[in-house]
Amino acid sequence: MGPEVRTFKPCAENAEFWAVPVKSILDAYGALAAEPYQPVFVEVDSEHEEPSRSGPGARYPGQLRLVNLLRAEPMGEGLGCEESLVDVTYRASGHDPFWHVRVLSDRIMLATPEIPSTIFSEASPIPVDNGWRFEAESDGPETVSLKLELIRASCVDSVSGSLYTWTASLDVGGVVRTGCAWEGDLALDRGTGSTSLRIES
Repeated sequence: MGPEVRTFKPCAENAEFWAVPVKSILDAYGALAAEPYQPVFVEVDSEHEEPSRSGPGARYPGQLRLVNLLRAEPMGEGLGCEESLVDVTYRASGHDPFWHVRVLSDRIMLATPEIPSTIFSEASPIPVDNGWRFEAESDGPETVSLKLELIRASCVDSVSGSLYTWTASLDVGGVVRTGCAWEGDLALDRGTGSTSLRIES
């Protein structure tokens, strides 16, 4: 995006569309792009509209009204369009030390430097104020308890500067870590009524 052109290219498509973003998305782009027209990966809720009949947007096959930011990442900092969120409810990660969690429909998967991969059997999600709490126990001879609380609030990755709309608090065996989270295809209570779109601007 820049002063004269605002275009977005959906993942897995060759066409570019004229974009009509809300202020929060413009602000996110400004925070991540070092200069105008620098590509940024964003995931948004969007509404597809017919192309404009006049102005610079008329040259494009349609326009996208970007109504809600889900996450924004500098190009190269994440997997971007290559990331698969199929069968994922939420993903969360943090640093110092690094940790990463995938919440699936029936289990939670945790990875840390000292524990490459641990599977936790998940109980039903528990609603909390403006979010969800997940409680689970590890499979295996030694039982480890896990609690993951996700709250809908702005979150900035402390290393990459990526922007997310969920904060995460992870408690594994009494050790608490914090980070950011983002929604998968099975995210609970989306409630926007629009289509989730993954794009490079």
